[in-house]
Formats: sequence, C-alpha cells, structure tokens
Amino acid sequence: MKSDIPQLMIDRDLDAIVVYGSTDASSDLAYLTGGAHLEGALFLQTRAGDAALFSSVLERENAQATGYPVRLWSDFPFSRYLKETGNDPLAARVAMWRDIFTAYGVRGRVGFYGMSDMGFAWRFLSALDEALPDIQVMGEIPPNLFGSARETKDAREIEMMRAAGKAATAVIANTFDFLSSHRTRRDTLITEDGRPLTIGDVKAFIRLELARRNLDEVHENIFSQGRDAGVPHNAGNYEAPLQLGQTIIFDIFPRDRATGYFHDITRTFFLGYAPDELAEKWLDVKRVFDEVMADIRVGEPGGKYQQMTCDLFEMMNYPTICSDPQTTVGYIHSLGHGVGLDIHENPRLSTFGRQTLLKPGHVVSVEPGLYYPDDGWGVRIEDTIAFDEKGEIINLSDFPYEMVIPVR
Repeated sequence: MKSDIPQLMIDRDLDAIVVYGSTDASSDLAYLTGGAHLEGALFLQTRAGDAALFSSVLERENAQATGYPVRLWSDFPFSRYLKETGNDPLAARVAMWRDIFTAYGVRGRVGFYGMSDMGFAWRFLSALDEALPDIQVMGEIPPNLFGSARETKDAREIEMMRAAGKAATAVIANTFDFLSSHRTRRDTLITEDGRPLTIGDVKAFIRLELARRNLDEVHENIFSQGRDAGVPHNAGNYEAPLQLGQTIIFDIFPRDRATGYFHDITRTFFLGYAPDELAEKWLDVKRVFDEVMADIRVGEPGGKYQQMTCDLFEMMNYPTICSDPQTTVGYIHSLGHGVGLDIHENPRLSTFGRQTLLKPGHVVSVEPGLYYPDDGWGVRIEDTIAFDEKGEIINLSDFPYEMVIPVR
C-alpha cells in the first residue's frame, strides 16, 4: 500500500526515490498519481517525507489534482541548460536534474524508477551518477519498492477493482446474449443476412461493449475456439465462424479508464450443446477450480495452490507443468497472478521463484485449465479474488459458470 512506502525506503536504505515517465507507460507513476494523466512527469520524495511532482505547464491541472506539491518543468527551463551546455542534450538534462536535486536537498542513496528506453536510461543514470558525487544511483531487481507496495491493496483500491469486475462481467453477459440471439445453419451461427458469424464479429461487439463502460482493451481479449482454445494465449482467429459444440475460451482483462485498475476473468463455454467427452473435460477443470477456491486462504504460500492444482489434475491422469515442465498439453501454466494497475503483478500462485504468503489486501487470479490443441479443445475457468482486511475472500468476478450458451 502507499502507506508502506516510507518503511520500504528505510528497508532499502534509500534517502530519496525518483519516478520518471508517463502514467500510460509507468504503472508505478500511475499508482502514485491516482489515475491523473501525465506525460514526462517526475515524482520525487525524500526519506524525510518531502515530495514534489514535476509536470509540464500543459498538464499542471492534472498534476494539481493528485494533491502533491507541483512544480513546473519551466521552473528549470531545459532551453537554458541546452544553451549552457552547447546544445548537448545529455549534459543539459544532467545539469537540470542536478539543480532539482540541490533545490530539494537530495543526497545519498537515490532509487530510480519509471519507464524509459533501456539504453538511454543507462547512459543518463551513469552520467548523473558521475556528475553528482553527493548521490548514489540505486537500481533494484524486481520486485522493487513499488512492486512491494502495490502487492497489497487497501479497501478503496479493492472497491475500484470490484467496480472494474462488475463492468467486465456485464460485457460477458451482453456478449452471451448477443451470441444467443443468432440463428444456426448446419452447426454454424449466422447473421441476419445469412453469412456466418465470425470471431471477428464477436470481437467487434466486445470492443463496443468495453467502450460503453469506459474500459480499455490494453491487451487484446481472447476469444478462441476449438483448436485455438488449446493454446492458452491464442487470441482467436478473426475469420473463423462460430460453431456449435466446440470449446470457446473467452478471457477478458480490461482496464478501467477512470481508475487504471484491471480485471481478469475467463469463461469457457459451448454454443448450443456440449459433446459428452468435452463436457467431462469442462467438469474436470471446474472441479479443480472449486477445490482450490474452497481451500485458498491467507497465511498460505501461493505456490501451495499451484501444487494442489497439479496434484488434482495428475490424479485425473492429465500431464502437468509440475511433473513435466516441458509439457505442451494438459495443465501448462501457473495457477494465477496478482492483478492491479498491471494485468500481471505480484503475488504469484506459482511454485517458481519467491514464495509469498497470501495476506489481506492481496488480489489474485485463480485460473486452472487444460489444453489439447491437436485434439481440438481447451478449457480454462478464471475468477479474480481479493482478501479483505479480515482475510475473507471477495470474488471480484461474481459471474455464473455456464457450460452451454443456448442459441436459436
């Protein structure tokens, strides 16, 4: 949480932190500014608690809406520094930041965050480190200070994420109604003019529904059918007509434009009817999903639930990534990930890497699945859940699990 930042600075022995970039590119900067849109902004905070937000004159009102003390870049005019350095843009930028640091008494170990071209960042920070003997440029291996702060959400953030979930599930409900309104011809959905309804048509409908609810499709939604559903991140073939009796994975993960928070939910369904063999596969995934959801709780490591998922699938004789990390069929990914201002963030429900104990404020996806592209099917069921301040689960997805969507 934001309130953790001072202690996180102490833990890392940082005397100041600097976050530079645009809020559209840097979710850390977006986290600090609370959704205000800024380009080329700089946030500076010292361990003593003094903070400042630098913005252009064009976006000064956006910056002021954050509640931070605002300075304009024009207070340190770049044109003046260019003139003083003989039009050397790197030297000019270093000189400008030197004066900013001097004005705010920035000394010692300074952590740098945000988004920039990697080559430019290396050159600039190296030059800054060399030119300012009173500071030491510090970088972190993820999870960095902001990754740690953002890992837990406060009650206000969870409510914003609940609103994003409500909007996302409304899109799914209307998409199901849209599909059900179509007639069929020889196991293919058709439009009013008699042509096949395609995945591209459905995606166009979904995008309109997202726009109506002020949701951004930052990453393309997944609406994949049959064989394509057997590859987890196959977004779907735009030209493919919608067929009855095939698995369709609908994975939607929009961002709320008002708050910047994502939601992540997946439903797998059949149009018209479910063949018996594939219905059993759907039920197998749902059984695993239900058992994990019934067991997951605070105080346990995230990896426990990945291992639990693997064990359950293996008892059903499906291969898993736990027993065979190279498998391309069966259960082939981790169980879930944190959701917030990025669609994938900490904590992870995975046996790989750092193990985090689940705790109040964590928001994670739970998404077991099975994938067999050569056999023409894939199934995934996913909800995003939060743990409130008492450790109780809040299902932010809250949408039915329908195996079959009826059509006319």
